[in-house]
Amino acid sequence: MSRSDWTDPAAYEHMRGYEADEFAAEYLIRNDDFVAECDQLASSAMTSGRLAGSTGFAASWGARFHNLC
Repeated sequence: MSRSDWTDPAAYEHMRGYEADEFAAEYLIRNDDFVAECDQLASSAMTSGRLAGSTGFAASWGARFHNLC
């Protein structure tokens, strides 16, 4: 992902119509710790279609995923 200047209002134009869940997702994908944990989940075998990640992951990030992050 390209890291544009966060102080430039033009960098956020694409987010003008975002709902709360979309803002939350944007925050998470910009968080290096979240991405690292997500990568760990993705590297484990998850093909069952069940929710991925521990309850600790969900408690830390407020998110759980079907299959991969």
